[in-house]
Amino acid sequence: MRAIAEQLDAKLNSLDAKAASSLEKLVRDALEMVESSNGISRSDRLPLDFFSRIAREFGGEPFERPPQGEFEKREEW
Repeated sequence: MRAIAEQLDAKLNSLDAKAASSLEKLVRDALEMVESSNGISRSDRLPLDFFSRIAREFGGEPFERPPQGEFEKREEW
C-alpha cells in the first residue's frame, strides 16, 4: 500500500495546480465512496444517494415554482 501512496504523491507533485486539484478530488471521492459502502459516514457531507432518495420520496409529483408575486418597491434614499 505504501507504493500507491508514493506514486500518488509523486504524480500530484508533477502536475499543475488545477490537474493536481482534480486528481485529489477524485481520490477523496473514491475514499468517501468506500467509506460509505462500509457504513462509515462523515457528518459534514450528504450521503452519495441523498438526492435520488429525496426524488423517490416525491414520487411522480411535479416540481413547479409557484408565481412569486410583485417585487416590493421601496423609496429611493
